[in-house]
Amino acid sequence: MVAHSLGSMISYDCLWKLSHYGEYRHDYGAEKKVDLLVTLGSPLGDENVKARLKGSSLSGKKRYPLNIDQWCNISAEDDYISHDNRIKNDFKEMLQLGLVKGGMKDIYPIYNLCVRDGQSNPHSAIGYLVHPKFVTVLNQWM
Repeated sequence: MVAHSLGSMISYDCLWKLSHYGEYRHDYGAEKKVDLLVTLGSPLGDENVKARLKGSSLSGKKRYPLNIDQWCNISAEDDYISHDNRIKNDFKEMLQLGLVKGGMKDIYPIYNLCVRDGQSNPHSAIGYLVHPKFVTVLNQWM
């Protein structure tokens, strides 16, 4: 699963719902995992964002999605949306609880060279998707 920007928040919340809500848990719960979650230009490390995620008021395993096997977060230098550019330290409890068995990895910095209307756009999804480090992550997964 590849998610950029707001899409990473939506993906996280959907994975949490599939893990914990009764109507989904039996069909799509913790036993069925996303092999690799790749977040690009993600605001998930921001304290205000974390406070509003599904499960944020809970503790232990109930706080997090149970269906992510491996998580890779990629952030570009000067990306104003992913200003807290490392996820591993923000979600280290997931590792401590053994919820992400394949591990978490932050790739930072990359240099998103996308230009739009003559100006640099370090948050551009296209710039992330064509970057060699993203392509390498995808290639290793395949």
